[in-house]
Amino acid sequence: MPVTKRLPHLGSPKNLIEYILDEKNDGEKVGCTSSLNCNVETALYEFRDIQKKYKMGGTRGAYHIIQSFSPKDKITVEQANEIGLRMCKELYPTFQCIVSTHIDKGHIHNHICVNAINLEGRKLEDRLANEKEGLYGVSDTSDRIAAEYGCFIMPRKTYLKSKNSQDDYYQYKRQSWKEQIEEHLEKLIPKCNSVDELLDELSILGYEIRRGKHIAVRCLGMQRYARIDTINLKYSTSNLYKLYREKDNVKLLAIKTEQNEFNSIIFQKANESKIAIEKSQLGAKGKVYSEYQKTKYQEIKRYYQLKQQLEYLDKYNISDFDDIESQIALKRGQIKSKNVKMKKNQEKFEKVLKITEMANDYIRLYTVYEYAMSYKEQDEDYVLPKEAEIFLNIQKELNITSIDEAKELIKNSRSERIEINRRRKEVLELQRELNHLETIKEEKLSSSNLYIHNIKFRWK
Repeated sequence: MPVTKRLPHLGSPKNLIEYILDEKNDGEKVGCTSSLNCNVETALYEFRDIQKKYKMGGTRGAYHIIQSFSPKDKITVEQANEIGLRMCKELYPTFQCIVSTHIDKGHIHNHICVNAINLEGRKLEDRLANEKEGLYGVSDTSDRIAAEYGCFIMPRKTYLKSKNSQDDYYQYKRQSWKEQIEEHLEKLIPKCNSVDELLDELSILGYEIRRGKHIAVRCLGMQRYARIDTINLKYSTSNLYKLYREKDNVKLLAIKTEQNEFNSIIFQKANESKIAIEKSQLGAKGKVYSEYQKTKYQEIKRYYQLKQQLEYLDKYNISDFDDIESQIALKRGQIKSKNVKMKKNQEKFEKVLKITEMANDYIRLYTVYEYAMSYKEQDEDYVLPKEAEIFLNIQKELNITSIDEAKELIKNSRSERIEINRRRKEVLELQRELNHLETIKEEKLSSSNLYIHNIKFRWK
């Protein structure tokens, strides 16, 4: 699993060539050498000739590439040198290069000297954006060629940049949050009939929604809102509206509640709404009416709210104002009682959720940490990626040393997590019922003689 580094060498390439060929010690460190577009013995003079020919300016006289192999890679000194030379031929076919394989560090590694200017007078382009000659090009090409010789290749991971370990953790979590958001969107989009319904469903899952030119969401634990179109362009506002314009008409669920004196007004409104939606869909079939599409979901939502109200009246056998007042008082009491219990256990709940989340992250980052430490053993100068630092912080906080221990933590917290979600769901359902019952009460009052509109009191 070759680790590659490339450093610019300032001034004359003389010192660099002497170092990689170990000329001061008669080549004791060197196991094998090769070259491209020059001879190893006369490379320094050939480098200088090209630089003088094209009057090369600037301070960079050459580039120093270090290509380190793991002790676990079953390759010979000659094969390692061949890998380095093949890499040079592919990346720098018109540059002069020397490949020197050293055997003095307990593991095989190549030192490569590349002239800063090629045989045609062009300088090597040392920019990350250059996919071939840039540093990423060196790493990708090295990995691909080394894999042909059976060397292990470490999976690429995103390196995070932040000021402290807590920020590192949240930046890492941002990646998993994006995956979570995308997973929920993929499940909900086919089930919903409009953008508004989609955002409502996301709200039910606990997301905070911010609407404007772009749609942004935030779930529990996220520090900032995330624009969903940055996850995938197909989630842009325009693309979502286009998707739902092209979607088939909605099939409404029938009202199963029987009409009676108390629910007659709600029943009539729901039935009128259902008929209006079905007729408008029939008239709009095969056509695109932007204004209709914008209001279609609002009417569908209204229909289902009315349908739900009818079902609640039926469920609790509500036939007069006393019944509805009694149910409202009961729901308020139940919500208050459950919220008090949840508040008492809030700290415990948050701790359980945090432990579960961190244990899952420990498992996900375990392999990255193992590979990083393997690299560190080969090269003392290797800088551990931020993911490895996050892993170590989680390990310290949870006081665990293996994946099995992390799995055990998740297993032990499962029943508590189920209980947390159950209690939250109960409160949400009670609140939803209370909202419907209060709406029924207000609408019933406004349409009856018990409610006097625009009354004015005059005190003397």
